Amino acid sequence: MPTPAPSEDALPTCDSCGAPAADTEPVHRVYVTPRDGDLSGEAGEGDDEAAGDHVEVVAEVESWCFPCRSQYPHQPLTA
Repeated sequence: MPTPAPSEDALPTCDSCGAPAADTEPVHRVYVTPRDGDLSGEAGEGDDEAAGDHVEVVAEVESWCFPCRSQYPHQPLTA
């Protein structure tokens, strides 16, 4: 059976999860590495929660759907 041709009405695909979505928005992906490899998520006494964390904002612009924007670190293109 032949594969159907893509529809002109096809939804854009989220660059993060790959799902088709009508609500994609342009973002910069952000990688956050906890300080000293601490994956517990607990800050030490007197520590600022984000102190020492490594944050990397990727220059490439991606299109992300609402679920990915609500769950993963990113920087909106409008920011």
